[in-house]
Amino acid sequence: MDTIQNILKKQYNIRIDSCKKLNIGAGSNVFHIIADNGEQFILKNAHVNEANNPQNEPEICKHLLSKGIPVSEFLPNIYGKHIVYDKDKIYHMQKYVSGENYEMHGAPVWLMEEMPRMLGEIHTALANYAPLPMGIGENFFTFMTPLNALKSYEKSYQYALTNHLNELADDLCYRIGLMRRLDIPEINFGKLTRANTHGDFFISQIICNNMKIAAVIDWTTACVHPVVWEILRSFVYGNPNCRDGVIHIPDLVEYTKAYLSKASLNRYDLEMMPYVFYYQISVCDYYNQYFHSDADNRYIYLQQARLSTKLMKWFELHGNEISHALAGLS
Repeated sequence: MDTIQNILKKQYNIRIDSCKKLNIGAGSNVFHIIADNGEQFILKNAHVNEANNPQNEPEICKHLLSKGIPVSEFLPNIYGKHIVYDKDKIYHMQKYVSGENYEMHGAPVWLMEEMPRMLGEIHTALANYAPLPMGIGENFFTFMTPLNALKSYEKSYQYALTNHLNELADDLCYRIGLMRRLDIPEINFGKLTRANTHGDFFISQIICNNMKIAAVIDWTTACVHPVVWEILRSFVYGNPNCRDGVIHIPDLVEYTKAYLSKASLNRYDLEMMPYVFYYQISVCDYYNQYFHSDADNRYIYLQQARLSTKLMKWFELHGNEISHALAGLS
């Protein structure tokens, strides 16, 4: 905590009354700061890599605030800079937003109605913003293939066996089999609607207050994604019925309708929504991330891994049903 105190004093001229590390996110260290005058802030030390671009976050949020989207307001240091570098780490400060986060699969009905509308408003607000880094793009489909995933899963399977992680070994055994039989329609990436987006929009990134969305936080992974991927992903992590990896199709249809009230999708987007999401979770080895991460909250990777395996089992049997139901919205 000495480093944090020094940064707050030297960079922001803030003396702290308390500093608490928050147990959120696997890619950042986040601190709730209460200053000696009672003001509250969030100081974030974000990891920088291909997926994380914290240096972009303050400007993105400034733009969104100007469009009426509730996001974090970033504060400059005493030198007028929104980004602080300390040795090999990057920090930025934002105003504290009062409210609550709902747990994964704990979204109330009103939030399941508001989340897709908010996502649509975000896409509209960012439509004329400079292109963000590419997220799931053509390179993803080139390099993240079933064959490459199979090789990764086989290594993770051996790791699980060696460390007597029997349930995880069973999950990986299923994934290995699926990579040998994965059967989904070919995805024409060029026909998908892609947009500047949050990149990690789901229930844990939403602060609520008085049955309203008070802020959408953590824009570190803001990028360009196929829109339908983030729609379905945010649904899966919010909807209580998805806890066991089962998609309640009528709920997803209503969720997508709410998005369409704020932004548009083409027929191909709607038909391919389940396949884009299914393919992504099928070829990404979250188990490997969990096994080898040194993050304090590495268990988040395990949650993602186990849930995605349950979802894969469901999509293998029912993906076509989702595609047919969503196509009816076009």
